[in-house]
This record gives sequence, structure tokens and C-alpha cells, in this order.
Amino acid sequence: MKTAALIPCRTGSKGIPQKNFREIAGKPLWKWTMDAAVKSGVFETIILSSDGGFEDIKSGNGIVVDNKRPVKFSDDVASLDSLLVYYLEKFPDVELWCLLQPTSPLRTAADIKKAFKKINGKKYDSLVSVTQNPCMFWIEKAVGMREKDYCIATYHVAKRPNRQDRKEWNMENGAIYFTKKYVFEHCGARLGGCVGLYKMPKERSFEIDDETDWDIAEYFLGRR
Repeated sequence: MKTAALIPCRTGSKGIPQKNFREIAGKPLWKWTMDAAVKSGVFETIILSSDGGFEDIKSGNGIVVDNKRPVKFSDDVASLDSLLVYYLEKFPDVELWCLLQPTSPLRTAADIKKAFKKINGKKYDSLVSVTQNPCMFWIEKAVGMREKDYCIATYHVAKRPNRQDRKEWNMENGAIYFTKKYVFEHCGARLGGCVGLYKMPKERSFEIDDETDWDIAEYFLGRR
């Protein structure tokens, strides 16, 4: 099936200004993801999507540069699922989509290849990359809760699980999402149907949201 990767690189970022285009460990953040996508060899098309950040980058050799992403897909409230649907309509012949966020630069070409092999080798409709995380979380101001001071736990508080009972708990790491076209057509989201997990180690699972994440990612990239 024809496979495409989407690398979303909007210019706006509140946590780290111009984050996707800032240099880290010797090259712009977005380029770590593009290089891994190219090296993986699994994509016929790689789309670099931006609202103006790629003025000096041109399309060619399977890479499509879209520097005019609509404003409604580029602001702080725009969802990546809606952006994927937008490109699905622009590339109707693509049957398998992969979302690769530039904020996960530690993900490798080998990770992409293994995730691709997994979604093609089993009857998964979509796939998400995760890392093992035994932490027990609490949510303040949970959706649907009226009381301002009310919070809920993500585990059964009356049956508090021991750490050894949490070894199969996994957290999305934001690095890789594979989705078959019909999943979008049925639910308009990147994950749906039978979802497969591609497990990655913690040292390749850092997602950059703030300066602390940036420093950690830069350290590990520098070790390469």
C-alpha cells in the first residue's frame, strides 16, 4: 500500500519560540525527523507541512514541501487529526499515513521501520509508539467534574497496584503514529479500530515541550 509521512512544523510555539526550526545538536529540530523518515525507506512521500517556515526548502525526491498550511490548521487550538484529514483529501491515493512530530527527535529510522513492519504484519488498523511508564497519575479539574477542588486518579484507589503489577502500563511518547486511510474515513482520528503498540525505550521517548525537555534531548542527540 502507498505510504506517506506527515511532519507538521508550524512556526508558532509558546513554550519555545520557533521550536521546530531552532537548531539542536547541529541541525534544525525538524531535520532530525525528516532524516529519520528518509533513512527508514518506507515512505513514497514525505510531507513537510508549515505555515511559512520552509521558505528556502524545495520539494523533490519524494519530499513535498507545503509552506502554505491554512491558518485554521496552524494556531494553538488546531488538532493534528484535522490536519491529517486535510492532507488525506489532498493525497487520496495514500492508504497508510504516518504522523512524525518533529518534537520527538530521538526516534530513529530503525524505530520507524519496525513500527511500519508491525502494522503491516498484523491486523492492526492503527499504531502508536509508547514507552513503559508505571507512574500513577491524578487529574485536577477533570472533564465533567463541577467541583473545582475535585480530582480523579487514573487507577483504582481502593486497589492500589504495586509497581510489579504496573509493568504493562505504557504512555504515548508522541514519536510515531501509523493510521490506515479507512480509520480516518470512519472516525476522523489517527487512532481507531484495533490499535497496536510499538514500544520504545525511555532514552528515545523524550517529547520536547519546554527547555528542560530540550536540554535532555540535546544531551542524548549529542551522544550519537
